[in-house]
Amino acid sequence: MREAEELVDVTLVFEERRVKCHKVILAGTSDYFRGMFLTDMAESASREIVMEEISASIGALLINFMYGGLVEITTQNAQDLLTASDMLLLDALKQQIEKFLCRNIESTNCISLLNLAQFHDLKLLMEDSRNFLLDHVDGIDVEEMNLLQEGTLIEIIQLSASSSPEDSFRLIQKWVRLVEGRSESFLNLMQHVSLSKCSKEFIRSTVMQEELMANEQGERLIEAAMQTDSHEQHLVVCGWGGQLREEFGTSGRQNPVAQTDCFLYEALSNEWRTLPPMPTARYNHSSIHHKNNLFVVGGKKDGAALNSIETLDRRNGKWSCLPPMPRGLEHALVVFVLNRLFVLGGSFRNVIIDQCVQVNEYDAILKEWVPRSPMPEECEGASAVSLEDHIYVVGGHDRRCMRYNPRDDTWLDIALHRPHFVHIFSPALVWEGKIVICGGDMEASAHTEEYNHWVDRWARSWLTFDVLPMWQVRSAFAMDIPS
Repeated sequence: MREAEELVDVTLVFEERRVKCHKVILAGTSDYFRGMFLTDMAESASREIVMEEISASIGALLINFMYGGLVEITTQNAQDLLTASDMLLLDALKQQIEKFLCRNIESTNCISLLNLAQFHDLKLLMEDSRNFLLDHVDGIDVEEMNLLQEGTLIEIIQLSASSSPEDSFRLIQKWVRLVEGRSESFLNLMQHVSLSKCSKEFIRSTVMQEELMANEQGERLIEAAMQTDSHEQHLVVCGWGGQLREEFGTSGRQNPVAQTDCFLYEALSNEWRTLPPMPTARYNHSSIHHKNNLFVVGGKKDGAALNSIETLDRRNGKWSCLPPMPRGLEHALVVFVLNRLFVLGGSFRNVIIDQCVQVNEYDAILKEWVPRSPMPEECEGASAVSLEDHIYVVGGHDRRCMRYNPRDDTWLDIALHRPHFVHIFSPALVWEGKIVICGGDMEASAHTEEYNHWVDRWARSWLTFDVLPMWQVRSAFAMDIPS
């Protein structure tokens, strides 16, 4: 009807382009036009309305949306479309643009989008941009970081005070160093960081090494944080079959039936909570929690190894997908070190003996997988932990002990001492500065050992569990619980 110019009663002028329209359509989709046509404004009686602030190309997209509800949003037109939809009170279009921008947040635009979100009051985009910035501080370039205003920086720090204090500290460091004179704001900004919620290791390795903390006020902040003991460390071990025990967490044995179930154990209330189900049913997968995100890696479905990785953002309860791994893997070793995701080893094809020695790192900036130096040896049934900015692969059928340095992508070429006992699919964790392997998948693994990386020595651990045979232990982890 519009193309045929039937019953048209108004013309919109976008630069040199004139588009004949129907007032009833415009008023039905836009509160801006509805208010214009129902009031005594001069435009209500006019046959022609000049849209001075909207270009011809954006105007054409707006007309298509108001008549058919369809619009092609791109990175090139999103901001102009957003400004126009805000002006014309097109809330439905504004929501579409916001979702598009959330899907396209990158290290080169996250602060620009945060500023845009604040200007247009886009709460979802504000939250996602803030979270991306905190999760990728090291990858934000200088030009983008210079767009971050001090007031916005303080707001980000305050909103993430309990969940990301270490990221907040790194963000302040980077922001201050970019422009001469900002160092004067450093200690004022530090008042908004909850150093007491940072790990003692982070305080020693990062905070205490910052030159701007080398003064009386900075030393007081460090002293107060180091003396804080508001958390008590607990060791949680889990057995086959999903048993829940009084002082332990719970986990089920690998189930050959692909499932999507996902649960959260609240340690303070001793309760289980159901989380949104995984998008892809799977089993024999690996998982890791990092910065409010749960990562589910690989596994099997219908007898085939999966190369997919899904992540649940606990802040909004939404699942998303990372780019697929180079190959499908089950029982892969997954570690975060230096805020970087590594996937090591695992098995492929349909039998566990097809072991992979590959190591891949996920580049969160380029959104792609990058191959790293392969492991020196296969590691069937081994475990991996992060300690002192290194990755240790320990245990397994062949009693491995290997160390990887992610800074220079090298494996230690000196043979480290191996565990005394076989630990197959035995959980490993860092406990009081040492690596501990708990039990395993067979009665021969009914031992707990600890590794002192400073002296390269394995020893029987004092940890024993009267209520659970050690060879039944399937997973274990340390957790800080507020006392």
